[in-house]
Amino acid sequence: MRKFSVLLVLLSTCLISAQKNLVKNGDFEIGLANWRGDAGTISPYEKKTGQKSCLISQYVGAEWKGIDQIISIPKNTYAIAFSAWIKTDAIEGGKESYNAGIATLEFMNAGETNISYENIAQLVGSNPWTLFKKQLIVPENAKKVRILLALAQTNGVILFDQINMIGISESTYLENSRKDVVQENKPFQISERIEPRFLLNGNFENGLNHWTGTGKSISNEKQEGSASALINATEQIWVHIDQTADVIKGVKKIKFSGWLKAKAIEQGAESWNNGLFIVEFTKDGINKTTEDQVLANIAGTTDWTLFEKTLVVPEGTKKYRIILALSNCIGTLMADNIQVTPILE
Repeated sequence: MRKFSVLLVLLSTCLISAQKNLVKNGDFEIGLANWRGDAGTISPYEKKTGQKSCLISQYVGAEWKGIDQIISIPKNTYAIAFSAWIKTDAIEGGKESYNAGIATLEFMNAGETNISYENIAQLVGSNPWTLFKKQLIVPENAKKVRILLALAQTNGVILFDQINMIGISESTYLENSRKDVVQENKPFQISERIEPRFLLNGNFENGLNHWTGTGKSISNEKQEGSASALINATEQIWVHIDQTADVIKGVKKIKFSGWLKAKAIEQGAESWNNGLFIVEFTKDGINKTTEDQVLANIAGTTDWTLFEKTLVVPEGTKKYRIILALSNCIGTLMADNIQVTPILE
């Protein structure tokens, strides 16, 4: 009986700990305690709840102004669920897409070396209090996460309130994925589909962050938002960008989609020497589990066109790679709003 009582206490402690807000003073009710940086001020007038919020303002200079907090990720945390209320006033924007009011998470190793960035919100203009939510799988070797709240080299006013982050299990992550969609840079919405969880910066609003390859250019000729990826070749060589991501454990099918536009693509010697949108499935990022899946093969000049396909995940697959390329041909290929949607059955 005593052992059973101890077990209940331990279980209750674990449940409470799992749901605890990992952010210290996320409601700014005790000023800027636990936050680093001197760019923020406390507003008792504009707040979502409680008595206070954090305000960052800048009217000239367009410099980086922000605050941050580094948090240790609890052991055995599969994913984190992050949320924040944000309000903006007359944020100007700038030359780059990231010149905006932002909320960003940076995953780091134990030595606080960067592993990856994840954009939560990127806002310009004036916006009322809006809730932004996102759940993210903790990258391998990530031990800490840094929350950045800032005006990223732009002028205007941004306010933050109720910053919240909790650790969640794999089962909770998957269950949330069935119910919710957190659209990047948009308010939380309920939808029947599942929003991309692993592909980062698929809309290229953060330039070519998280993409690698030889065709690294950005165009303001876009399908939506403010930017698209541009791949150009003046001779018949392979030019591409790509990104590798993890497959959610237990997912049997994935829907891949993206918008492509072609300009004067001249087919090369083979039928596949055109503009390509390819998905590659692998065990480990190297060893393939099936042949490459071609979602688009385009030539000539086209308007923005949506290409989408649902693929069965081959047995043993742990990763997928998205490749956008000019395959030994001449011309220009643009891509925008690349999305990956796990289908949970």
